[in-house]
Amino acid sequence: MLQRSEMERIHESSMHILEKVGIILNYPPARELLCAHGAAVDETRPLVRIPRNLVEQALRAAPRSFTLYSQADPQVDCRLGVGCRQYARPASGLNWIVDAHASSRRGVDPADAIAWARVAGALPNIHFAAAAYDQAGSPKAMELRATATMLRCTGKPLMVSGVSGEGMRWVQRLTEVAQPAGRQPRVMVLSSVNSPLVYSWGQLEVAMVCAELGIPVLFNSSAVSGVTAPVTLAGDLVQMNAEMLAALVVIQLHRPGTAAVYTPHPVIMDMRSGSASFGFAEIGLLAAASIDLGRYYGLPTASDGLTTDACTPDPVAAIEKWASGYLPALAGADINGGAGALASQSTISLEQLVIDDHIYGNILRHIRGIEVNDETLAEELIAQVGPGGSYLAEEHTLRHYRQETWYSRLASRLSAPSWEAAGAKDAVQRAAEMVQRILAASQEPLLTTEQSRELDQLAIQGEQALEVIEIPI
Repeated sequence: MLQRSEMERIHESSMHILEKVGIILNYPPARELLCAHGAAVDETRPLVRIPRNLVEQALRAAPRSFTLYSQADPQVDCRLGVGCRQYARPASGLNWIVDAHASSRRGVDPADAIAWARVAGALPNIHFAAAAYDQAGSPKAMELRATATMLRCTGKPLMVSGVSGEGMRWVQRLTEVAQPAGRQPRVMVLSSVNSPLVYSWGQLEVAMVCAELGIPVLFNSSAVSGVTAPVTLAGDLVQMNAEMLAALVVIQLHRPGTAAVYTPHPVIMDMRSGSASFGFAEIGLLAAASIDLGRYYGLPTASDGLTTDACTPDPVAAIEKWASGYLPALAGADINGGAGALASQSTISLEQLVIDDHIYGNILRHIRGIEVNDETLAEELIAQVGPGGSYLAEEHTLRHYRQETWYSRLASRLSAPSWEAAGAKDAVQRAAEMVQRILAASQEPLLTTEQSRELDQLAIQGEQALEVIEIPI
């Protein structure tokens, strides 16, 4: 999306913002850390101006690649970094859900969180499970309950959105129960800067505690173009980049070598409705350009992926998700998110999760491209079959058709008469049936009885401990 000269200009502008304007860091240990390394700190605001050399030091310290582990299957592990595979994940940290064909959403309950994890665990083009936050317990322990649920329901790597540093300590204790020796980290965390140029106490604490624990951090900006960032796309990129580089500096100064992922989530203000929008075509442009910047720095990258403002699974949702998610995937984002999210990333849908698995199947097949070699060129076969022949019965066809052509479990390839005879079901109906089949299927326990008992005890203890802590804004 960006030429190298354009990335260099954006980088220089971001450096100027960090050095001359600065960023508010509301967590005192972060300010003390940067002050000790030569940053100018104004405690009255509290503003920190970050010199160029600290950004360069952080970029040198950050790993170029790392592995996020599954519970036990190396084939499900995710290796992140330039030159590695690309992956897809569900939306994380949402606590509203809409059922198929429902006219209104409702709060996520514990059963929904289980279903969210199980469906994500069963879909072939979704490589992570991500937290659905139920509204049944204390908001201070949301990431704790979600992690306990996911550990019981799927063996895939996990993602949570951090609430507090102490909450992440409990998350780490839970994963240690489920993980065999040598298979950490299992979970990664999202830590977000609040635009414009403010990093809150809780989100800074999450990032620094996770660095101490060895939990990879997706450091994020979700600047809203026209409100919390410039309305011009280039200006938006400058500010988002400055905010994320500031987060990287804190993480790497605190614990050099912490696995960290450059994670832009651009948003645009709809000046007609006054809402923060994820459905504009320019979201795809901003996301792809931001991924270019992360790769320019040599960092693992993640995009918000398939985003939409639609409040129900419908054609507009599919169009907006493709427009927002296709370009950053082509730009090389290691992790592509948003699967299952609706309503400007505020609501989840199990049916949309299945549909987005279908979208990601197409996108990942495009990314894989066309393999050209003696076998795939098939010159001898073409000569052998000759004019007027057929390839259907050839061994070459049998050998390659599964790899060459991606087969969706959701799409209907029936003729119109056959589709009508089969019930004339649309994509949402078929997705709802897939959800029910996944949830009705028996599931082998992922944890031993002893592990389950220990997980239950820790979850109870953690919720009680987190209920009494203070989480400053």
